[in-house]
Parts: sequence; C-alpha cells; structure tokens
Amino acid sequence: MPVMIDTNEARCALTFSGELNIYNAAETMAQVKTELSKTLPLHLELAEVDEVDAAGLQILMAIRLHALSHGVDFQLANPSDAVMDLIELSDTAGFFGITQVLTEVAA
Repeated sequence: MPVMIDTNEARCALTFSGELNIYNAAETMAQVKTELSKTLPLHLELAEVDEVDAAGLQILMAIRLHALSHGVDFQLANPSDAVMDLIELSDTAGFFGITQVLTEVAA
C-alpha cells in the first residue's frame, strides 16, 4: 500500500512510501479521494518515497488543489530526494508552498 492514512478530528495525515507512480496511481488516488471528502488540514509525509513519476506528481497536485479550493491547511513534509528532484524538474516548488529549494552549484 503506497499510502497510510491517519485521520483524527484535527487533521488528515497521509504517509506515502515506496513507489508513487503510474503503476499504483489509481489505487493511491482511490484511497486518498475518500479522505478528501473531509475538510481537514492535510499533512503529507513523503520521506519514504523512493520513486515518483508524473502520475505521482499529479496525485500530489490534486491533493494540493483540494486544499487550496477548500481553504484547508496543507503541509508537504520531509520530501525525499526523489520527490524534490521531480518538484524541481517540474518547477512546482511554489505551488506546493516550498519557499526554498536548495540546488547544488557546480564549482
């Protein structure tokens, strides 16, 4: 299961792990969609994501759009290197509320 969901009266925590890609996108979105029917603050834990592709990015973007359209707090926490690489490549750091993206500068 690519996402574990922990919902209480204060927030919905979504912990993603392993692969977040085209091969499990439909299953992952089905799991997440139920939680999005609620208007709780969303906390996405991404430290354990070791592979993410465009389909995974679309899932994260759909969750972010839900938060924006429903006026709920959104936190993208501990993005793994794979997640950050895709966010940087797609130039979506601002969309996700990431204010500082560190990149290596070649000497």
